[in-house]
Amino acid sequence: MALLPNVFVPEDAESMEFKVLPAGWYLGEIVKSELKDTNDKTGKYIALKIRLLEDTEIDGQEVKSEGRFVFTNLNIINKSETAGRMARSDLKTICKAVGHEGELEDTVDLHNIELQVKLSVKAATSEWPEKNEIKGYRYANGEPVVFD
Repeated sequence: MALLPNVFVPEDAESMEFKVLPAGWYLGEIVKSELKDTNDKTGKYIALKIRLLEDTEIDGQEVKSEGRFVFTNLNIINKSETAGRMARSDLKTICKAVGHEGELEDTVDLHNIELQVKLSVKAATSEWPEKNEIKGYRYANGEPVVFD
């Protein structure tokens, strides 16, 4: 139970609708990460919350993205070896993009360090509205992450 400091009147509250952001590269930082069990309890994934740090320009249009959040899950332990391999590859890219070297024991070491994320737009289905998905990571300065 939470006793409110003032009476809340829903009709007086402003509605905020967040539209899907256009596909493209955005500057952001990881602000939250949690290790969670998969729904079937046979694997684990890292749930990442990324705050976008500035408005950007996509195809000549200014996009108001500063302060928005995007989310992704990295299925690091999964029945599907392909899903696990893809997640570990993404985590490796994120580590390099934020300058983390060596072993990673706690994902908090990736927090609050700028990097760029590539957003795509996943089309709506009969069950879900359209949404953004993260499809890539690179250095904050826009340079691609390259491995030796």
